[in-house]
Amino acid sequence: MGSNSNTIYDIIILGAGVSGIGMAHSLLKKKDQTFLILEKNDGVGGTWRNNTYPGLCCDVPSHFYSYSFSMNPNWSKTFPEQYEILQYLENVTDKFKIRPHIKFNSEVKESKYNQKDKCWETYLFNGEVFRSRSLVSGLGQLNKPKYPEINGLKDFNGHNFHSAQWDHNYNLEGKKVAVIGNGPSAIGFIPKIAGKVEKLTIFQRSNNWIVPKPDRPYGSFEKFCLRNIPLLARMYRFYFYLTQERNYLAFYYKHSKTVKILEKVVSAILTKFKLFRFEDVYKAGALMLIDEQISDEKLKKKLIPDYPIGCKRIIPTNDYYPAICRDNVYLETSLIDKIEGNQIITRDGNHHEVDAIIFGTGFEANIFISPVKIIGLNEIKLDDVWSNGAEAYRGVMVPNFPNFYICYGPNTNTGHVSIIYMIESQIMFIMKCLRYLKNNKLNYLDVKNTAMESYNNKLQKKLGETVWASNCGSWYKTEEGKIINNYPGYGTEYYFMMSRPNYNELNAE
Repeated sequence: MGSNSNTIYDIIILGAGVSGIGMAHSLLKKKDQTFLILEKNDGVGGTWRNNTYPGLCCDVPSHFYSYSFSMNPNWSKTFPEQYEILQYLENVTDKFKIRPHIKFNSEVKESKYNQKDKCWETYLFNGEVFRSRSLVSGLGQLNKPKYPEINGLKDFNGHNFHSAQWDHNYNLEGKKVAVIGNGPSAIGFIPKIAGKVEKLTIFQRSNNWIVPKPDRPYGSFEKFCLRNIPLLARMYRFYFYLTQERNYLAFYYKHSKTVKILEKVVSAILTKFKLFRFEDVYKAGALMLIDEQISDEKLKKKLIPDYPIGCKRIIPTNDYYPAICRDNVYLETSLIDKIEGNQIITRDGNHHEVDAIIFGTGFEANIFISPVKIIGLNEIKLDDVWSNGAEAYRGVMVPNFPNFYICYGPNTNTGHVSIIYMIESQIMFIMKCLRYLKNNKLNYLDVKNTAMESYNNKLQKKLGETVWASNCGSWYKTEEGKIINNYPGYGTEYYFMMSRPNYNELNAE
């Protein structure tokens, strides 16, 4: 089995990204459980290490896109860029002495539950095996690049790469470049390369609701105050929490009586602006941005979506529209038919000669934990359980996978609050389960099928009352229309739910 098979850790964590680092901090704080993080890369950061395309930044304010236990007073601006988030995660790893607990360059092939020994066996591609009583996945949702299926793509005789695997060695200067896809990643890097290339053709399959981004640099005095007045820093973070939490009003249609009263009060305040709902506020901002930055009426028509705002991810940015108004940038809305040689041919018969193709087509967001194989009781494979769409109990547990927990699992993404806030709620729940297991000297905890079914039935019913259920394609749901990414509620709701585990809904042995 391997030289590591005699040691049994209390917990093995898969991945040293946001979830893995946060989980490690909680375990080190308690000091009574052994653990190991297995990370395939040579450093921490997960998606913030792997993705390095120009313009990559976060659309959640920096002071909220950080751990509650390690606030950073030194963020350079309101919305952090990739390099700054990665540096923050590196600093947290060192500050809390997490690095010695990480085994880098250790790509996991599969984890399998050993029913006889009541432990998880995790196999690396290099042949090593590690054993643990519990297993925590910190692999997240956005880790496998998605490529489009286009006739002739394999025979393209130019250069091509995905935004998630940006080729920094390829010189774009003076090249004819095609960008296929116009999601958040493409909208991030297009303004950064538009001025470098000879010609940029953007192949847009569907348009996006884009809103102004209230981004600005922080001054030295602000940083000084946030660094030296802890209460102020907490209040500032709480301010961003409230503003982000409020945004859920734009996504959910059927609110409680209390929330409806709140909406009426806010709507009354906004009456003079002729805005009556939060989604109207978003939409007004989006339309105003188009009017301010684009004068070409034909181009405007190509950019205004015909689906409800919020159905897909709303993208805050200030420099995308100016980029596509450049003389060397062309927005192609006819769908791609095929590729021949170095030409992209659209269905309306247009031929676009290009030197390079950059795919801004996002990730396989409906494939969780992949490519790691997870095998539970009686050889049950998680991939098979999720063949019709991933789902989990409270987003973290699945029946027949004892002592297995998922961070950033199915239906834990949001369209409003920071995912780090959601992950910390999940870590809190996992820590409570680990404590219960240890205090009661149990072999394992496993969620009951009835609890799983009840939770997800209620979840899907509530999701049907959100804008995400509208008739538009998005990475939030499967091709069949099942919403498997987003949580239908306020972050506060999720936090309080996760703070109170119901052990009656779990099998214990």
